[in-house]
Amino acid sequence: MHGRRLGQLFLAAVLVFAVAAPAAAGGRDHERKADTTFGSFVTLAGGEGLGYTITGRAMMWRTHRHGGTTVVKVHVRGLDATTEYPTHVHNAPCSTDPAGGTHYQHTVGGPVDAVNEIWPTVTTNAAGNGHGSARHDNWARPDAMSIVIHNPADTSIRLACADLN
Repeated sequence: MHGRRLGQLFLAAVLVFAVAAPAAAGGRDHERKADTTFGSFVTLAGGEGLGYTITGRAMMWRTHRHGGTTVVKVHVRGLDATTEYPTHVHNAPCSTDPAGGTHYQHTVGGPVDAVNEIWPTVTTNAAGNGHGSARHDNWARPDAMSIVIHNPADTSIRLACADLN
């Protein structure tokens, strides 16, 4: 029940933020336009093989304010306690092979780093519940389609994925 309540509070906060932030910008139309997508995590075969059952939600909020901004927030359950998980926005849906395709990049073919890519790294608490967020000064294109949580011991193993719809 606590997990469901946390999810409801997260969704309520996101909706308030999505409505209030553009309204607070005031003035010009292009400053008020925003795009918000959400997704639910599913455990991938790599996660199942390691005994994980991962659930949670992700949100991506894009706005044209300040020349373009993208904010990603992730909330998950079912991971190992007090661990940092590499988490990235990917450029394909979870149903592709491999799940999520490759890392989304602001400049395709550019550096593989937290500046050119969107890395909402997830850090878990003692109960294995984790949160992550990232803010970028770019409007993420439509090919920012999913979020993948990787195994910290072997990042080639994809533990969970959320499509952003």
